[in-house]
Amino acid sequence: MFDLDGTLLDSSEDIAIAVNYAFEKLSIPQKTTQEIVSKVGYGAKKLIEDLIPDYPQDIKEKALELFREFYYKNPVIYSKLYEGAQETVIKLKESGKSVAVITNKYEELSKKILDKLEILNYIDLVVGADTTPEKKPSPLPVFYALEKLKPEKQNSILIGDSETDILTAKNSQIKSCLVLHGYGNKQLALSLNPDYVINSLKEIEV
Repeated sequence: MFDLDGTLLDSSEDIAIAVNYAFEKLSIPQKTTQEIVSKVGYGAKKLIEDLIPDYPQDIKEKALELFREFYYKNPVIYSKLYEGAQETVIKLKESGKSVAVITNKYEELSKKILDKLEILNYIDLVVGADTTPEKKPSPLPVFYALEKLKPEKQNSILIGDSETDILTAKNSQIKSCLVLHGYGNKQLALSLNPDYVINSLKEIEV
C-alpha cells in the first residue's frame, strides 16, 4: 500500500498553484510552495485551515471551495511521479502482488491523477478520504483495502512519507515503511519507529 502525495507523486507545485489561486481571489497573501507543502498530508480542509488559522471560518470555507474547484480542473500541470515509482509498481504487479494507494485525497481525484500519469492500470485499489467513514491515520482505509484485496495481513506494508502514514500502519497493525523524499515531518515520522526506512522507492525489492 502506497501513500500518494509525497510518496508516489510530487504534486507540490500543483497544490501550491491551486492554494495561491484561491488566496488571490480572496485577497489573502500568497504562500511559498515550501510553506504550503509543509502542511500537506491531512486533506484539503486541514491544509487550508493550517495555512490561514486566524481567518474567519467563512473565508476558510470559501478558500477551500476555490482551491478544490481549481485543483480538480488542473491536478496534473507540473505533478510527476518520483523516480522509480512507476517501475516499482509495475514490478510489484508483475510479481503477483496486490498494490493499493491509500490517500487523504478524494478517491475520484486520485484516480484521475494516477490515470493522467499512466499508472492507474497497475494499481488494484485506490482508497481516498471519502472511500471510508474515516481517513488516515485511522486504520479504516487499510482495513478496507485488506478486506477488498485479501492479502495476508502479516505480509502487508504501508509505504509513506509522513508520520500520518506510519501512525496509520501502526493503528492497523501492519508493517510501515518511511520514504525520505516527499513532504512529511521526517523527525516526527522517525520517532514513531517505522519498520523500514528508504531514501527512494527504487530501494524496494520485488
